This record gives sequence, C-alpha cells and structure tokens, in this order.
Amino acid sequence: MKFIPSLHSTGKYLGLTLLSGSILALQITFTRIFSLMIWHHFTYMVIGIALLGGGAAGTFLAVRRWGPDKLQRRLGKLALIFSLTSLSNLIAISTIAIDPLRAAQLGWAIVGLGIYFICLFSTFFSGGLVIAAIFGRWASSSHRLYFADMAGAGIATITVLQVIQLIGGPAVIALIAVIGAFSAILLGYEAQGRQRWLPVALIGVESLLLVALIVRPPTLAVPGSKELGWAMQAQGTGPEFTHWDAVGRVDVMPEIVVTEPMIVGAVSSRYPLEQRPELPLKLVTIDGTSMTGMYRFDGSDADLERFRFLDHAVISAAYHLGNEHPSTLLIGVGGGLDILLARLYGAERITAIELNPTIVNLLKGRYADYTGRLAEHPSTELIVAEGRSFLSRTTEQYDIIQGIGLDNLAALSGGAYVLAESYLYTVDALEQALNALTPTGIFSWTRDVNSPPREMLRLTGLAAEALRRMGVSDPAVHIAIIANEQGVNATLLVSRSPFQPEQIERLRAWGAANNFTMLHDPFVRLNTPFAEYLHAPDPRAFERAYPFQIFPVTDDNPFFYNYFRWDNLHFNSSYEGRLNRFPIGNLILLTMATFAIGAAIAFIVTPLVRYQRDGLRLPGALPTLAYFSLLGAAYMFIQIVLIQRFTLFIGYPIHATTTTIASMLLFAAIGSLFGSKHIRSSNALRLVLIGIAITTVIYIVTLPVLFAAWMHWPDLARIVVSMIIIAPLATLMGIPFPAGLRQLSARAPGLVVWAWGMNGVFSVLGSILVIVISMSSSFTTAMLWGAAGYGVAGLVSGALWRVAIRDSVAEIAGTQTNPSVQPTP
Repeated sequence: MKFIPSLHSTGKYLGLTLLSGSILALQITFTRIFSLMIWHHFTYMVIGIALLGGGAAGTFLAVRRWGPDKLQRRLGKLALIFSLTSLSNLIAISTIAIDPLRAAQLGWAIVGLGIYFICLFSTFFSGGLVIAAIFGRWASSSHRLYFADMAGAGIATITVLQVIQLIGGPAVIALIAVIGAFSAILLGYEAQGRQRWLPVALIGVESLLLVALIVRPPTLAVPGSKELGWAMQAQGTGPEFTHWDAVGRVDVMPEIVVTEPMIVGAVSSRYPLEQRPELPLKLVTIDGTSMTGMYRFDGSDADLERFRFLDHAVISAAYHLGNEHPSTLLIGVGGGLDILLARLYGAERITAIELNPTIVNLLKGRYADYTGRLAEHPSTELIVAEGRSFLSRTTEQYDIIQGIGLDNLAALSGGAYVLAESYLYTVDALEQALNALTPTGIFSWTRDVNSPPREMLRLTGLAAEALRRMGVSDPAVHIAIIANEQGVNATLLVSRSPFQPEQIERLRAWGAANNFTMLHDPFVRLNTPFAEYLHAPDPRAFERAYPFQIFPVTDDNPFFYNYFRWDNLHFNSSYEGRLNRFPIGNLILLTMATFAIGAAIAFIVTPLVRYQRDGLRLPGALPTLAYFSLLGAAYMFIQIVLIQRFTLFIGYPIHATTTTIASMLLFAAIGSLFGSKHIRSSNALRLVLIGIAITTVIYIVTLPVLFAAWMHWPDLARIVVSMIIIAPLATLMGIPFPAGLRQLSARAPGLVVWAWGMNGVFSVLGSILVIVISMSSSFTTAMLWGAAGYGVAGLVSGALWRVAIRDSVAEIAGTQTNPSVQPTP
C-alpha cells in the first residue's frame, strides 16, 4: 500500500526543491568541513564529485530504461536512499583522519580520500537519481521542474552558511538527511507492511541525531600538518572554544605559558634570556591553520613593557625608521599582537581590520578582559573588513600600513595554496596600499623567504611594479628588505618617497644589533636575488630565467601562490628551505583533471556507448551533442570567473560566492520559464546564444570600470547591485539548455540521454579547465573562452531542428526522458 495515496503536483515540486537544495547544501558543507579536516584545495574535489554523481545518475536511468510508472513508484525509495547515504558521510568524517601533506602517510591518505569519494559519490549519485527520475517522469513539465530545481539550489546557497554558523557542519549533514527522508514522503514513498512507516521512523531517529550533534558536536580530526592539529597533540587536549562562521571554523586552545614568543619571524638571540618574562597566551586558528595568539594583557602601559621582545622581532622593522607616533593601518590583526606592537611604539591612531567576525567578537566580548580590552583603547578602532576591500574604499592616509603572516606559511612553502587566488597580493592591491600612505609613509609586510627565494621575491616584484605604475623610474630606492636571524622570514619595507640615508642607517643599526640581515639596501648594491631583481635592466627577462614563477600577478591573474613551474616539478635543490615538499597544489590540479576525465569516461561515457549507442546513428547527432557539451563547459567558465570578479567587488569571498551562485541559479530559473514560452525556433535560440556571447564580452569590458566607480559603496549596496548586474546574463544563460532539451526530446528522444551525459561530462571538465586557463593566462581569457563556447553553440544549434527522427529509437526511448542532477544551463 502507498504511504501517501497519490503524488500531487505540489509534492513533486516541493520534493524537487528540497532535494536540489539539499544536494547543493551538502556540497557547500563539505567544502567547509574539508577546509578544516584536510586542506582547502580539496574542496574542488567535492564540486567535481557532485557534478560527476549527477551525470552518472542520468546515465544509470538511461541504461535501466525505467518507464514512467516505475519511475514514480521508486521516487520515494530513492529519496530515502539519499537520506541514508548522507549519514554515511557523517560516519566517514567522524572516523577517517588523513594528512595528505605528510609524505609518510601518503598511502593512508589515498585510502582515506577513496573512502570519502565513495561516500560522497554515493550521496550525490542517489540524490541525482531522485532529480533525474522526477524530470524523467514529468518531462512535459520540464521548464517548471527546472525552475523548482534551480530555485531550491539558489535558496540553499543563500541559507546554508547561516545554518552552519548556527549548528555546525556535522549537524547540517544530519539536517540534510532529515530533509531527504521528508522528501521521500512528499514524493509518495510506497512500501508494504511495516516498511511503510520507515520514512517517519527514519525522520525520528535522524532528528534525535541532529539534536545530539547540536548539543554535543563531534570532534573532527585535524591533520598534524596544520597548526591546530599540532597544538592539540602538544597540549593533549582539544579547543576550549569552537565556532563555525562564514569564513571558517575558529578554534581557541586553552592557555599555555611561553617565554619564547610565538610570532612570525621569532625573536633574535640577542634578546637576553634573563629578561624574558612569562607570556600566557591562547592559540587561535581558522580552519585549523592561520594560527595567531591572544596574549594575556591587563591593558596598562606598565604591562605593555612585557612585550619589549618585539624590539628584537623583524616584524617591528617599520617602527625603526624614525616615524614617531605614526598613524597605522593593520591588516589582519588576528589575536591582537599587531595592535600591541603599534601601541608599544606609540602609535597615535590605530585602525585594525580583521576579516573574520568571530575573532573580532572574541576580542571585543568573550576574551576582552583576557586581552586587555584592546578594542576599547582610545587610539584603537577594531573593525570587521577584508583588506583589499578596505583599501579600495578608504579615504584616509596612514604613516604605516602593516600585514604580518596573513596565511599559513607552512602550507605556502609546500605549494598547498597554488589553487587559491588572493586579491590582497596583486600589483593593483599594492598600488592602492601605496596610495593610502602619507608622502613619507611605509608599507610593511612580513613573509617567508625560502631558498631560493620565491614568496618574498614575488612580493618584491609586486611592489616594484606598483611603484612603476605610479611613475617611479627606480623602485630600488623605495624598497628595503630585512630578514630575521635564521633567514627564513623577512619584512618588505616600501616607502612612497625614496628612502632617506638616515632612515636606512637606523634600520641597519637595529638589524645588526639583532643579527638581522639586509636582503636589499636602497643605497648599497648587495649580492642577493632581491637586489639583482630590483636592479635588473629587464625585470621580465629576470622573471623568465628564474626557476620559480615570480612575475607580478594582477587582479586578472591573482594566483600569487602559483610559483612552481610545470616544467620544473621535481625534487632537487630548488626546493630546499624551511620545508622541503613537493608542489602539492600542482599535483592536486593534475590529479583532479585526470580524475575528472577518467571518472566521466567510466561512469558516463562508457555506459552510454555500451547501452545507448543507437542515438549516435541519427543524422545530426554529433553537432547536437556538441551543442550540449559546449553549454556545460561554457557555463562553468563564465560562472567561476564571475565568482572571482565579484569577490574583488564585494570584498568578502564567501559573500561573493553565495551572491554570484544564488543569483545565477535564481535568474537562470526565471530564464527557463521565459524560454518555454518564447523560444520556438532555431533562429530565436541562436539569437539568445549570440546574445549571451555578446553580453559576456560587454561584462568583460565594463565590470572593471563599474567596480572601480562603485567600490566605495556600503557592503549591502554592493551585494544588491551585484545581483542586479548578474541578472541579465544569468537569465539568458537559463534559456538554452531546457529549450534545447525540449526540442531534442520531440525530434530525437534517443539522443536525450546523450545530451544529459555529455553536458555533465563537460561541466566537470569545464570546472577544471577554467582554473588551468585562468592560472596560465587570465580571467579575461577564460571568460572569453566561455563567450566563444556560447557563440559556437549558436552556430550548431540549428542541428536541434534538423536531427532526424527514427521510429525505432523513439519507441525505445519513449518510455523515459533522462536528465541529470542540476544540469548546467
């Protein structure tokens, strides 16, 4: 007997909306969990598996050839399977701990990643089966179903991060399982006897699990290569405070007491041992890394003297150039040491910005007394802001702009951030920072050096190029670089005006007193790569000859961490330094591309070739499949580049990502409804595709101009205007796929399964190729490729009206129309 006697239209639309939203919510949740438990670049794996699972689900239904009645009968059971497989991921993250950056654990890391893959693929595959079956059963309502599909995904994009902040990542997985079981009821779960109560029982059990996870969150394993993992092992305990927010998971460890300050660059051995006081502090991490410390401080000037060790730290170099009572801008203050440093040297005005709101709240609330109420000092303003966004909007000028170790240097040395873009480390950002200085102001940044140099050398190149843009003919006299005693960290000092001899004399004397080393002196030609680079008659020739990629990156190619050359990926003396690691990021990119191609062939192409090759014999089949393949790749190209563009404009990466994806999904859903009524001919469809290509080119030209003019607007205004900007292009991009699918199902049903399969394959490949092209050239080039994809799709779209009908094929395929989960429009 049926648990729900009939499936009403509201049931299938609401069930589809919930399942679509759950699948996307699971993707986003696992990007957050993997950022903590592994490393952030493994989040790309989640997206690839989700696309692959959806494509494989469509292929599975094509091979099984279930009729409409069988599809409807099995909807509820498939939704129940999605609910149960969601729980398998919860078990996996609670029991599997891996550390892919430890060579000794590489074998187990591969096994662990394989288990993660199986669990995630099973979940996305089962969810994809539900959505594919809904589309297959009610193909005549595909445009309305497509609207519900896109709307559910869009709503999930907007809301899931807020839910993660409220209940945590593991609890969200349990919530998704509950939603899956509820969707089984909406979709008409059928069973005999006691099994008919299975969805209700499962909802009850999963709800109890959800409550338990909220009340007592599980301890997720953190690899020892991350600072949090190291701290937990060293202290033999877990964090005393944990909170998920939109930026990441913030953890605070219990207090430890040190006499050797835990700061970037350490302190000089010239700091007398007998003068080293005890320094109680609590370690703070974001996603297990980016470690900072909250030092115990009573707020008084007398207690401030405990921090005189900073006189012997390379991070204080900017304060030894003779600028008394400076106005300072501190970017990324973390636990507040930067503020203590500025106060120690008598800063008259301190503007301290921090991207993570939880850390700011800790300094202002829970740990305000512990840290001496730093934010309440008359000289200090502590605000939540992203560094580049703040520099773009501020009208103030500062004597010192400083940043200290804003990311995990250990990961950087191993190339772990190679896939990450950073708009704070571009020529454009350095130019904005220098323009925010007073005429004699100093830009100060502390980073790793490496041997041979790469991190600091690339940053030096950015500063030199920014100065050239500002009309400086000899950047070398505006730059000084001083390294710590061990030579592994250095501070770059960039003056808006040429350095004066007395300034550098002070710097040299202070450095000599602390065993620090000048890597570049504006008045003495040193025998260092830094001096050689800055004095090179042709900087571009120097960059081409250097063993690492150090060319100055821009906002159009903001991959600062991409310094390993593809033709130089090997173990040799080039990788000597504080860490000796293989360029893991490049390896991961290659692995993702290989995995995407291999898995797409194994799970989508091979089954289609084996079981559904009849459709390929139809005249016009190849250009028709090219049409859907181009849509899959081109959509991913444009969407991913737009996310990057709006990250620069909106300022907060997670806000930009959710705004862009949600807007594209919701407006694409609207476009699909529009297309169902107005796109009835090949000329109309071709006009839309050409319109997408032209509009994309217009965006390429106009977005930088608009962003520059509107960057100073408030945060909410920038988000709203971003949605308005995205709307026209996204609406157009929502038309071609459902319009093409409707026409294909009428003319050649045997090709429908191929259309879905190839769209899925090229969506996966597109998500990889856009990264490769962007890293090797620019976002502009990648977006032009996306526009070209839609343009070529316009050229071949006429095949949808010319492809021949074969009665034998139609008879075979007439019992099903097979889509994939969340196809790429």
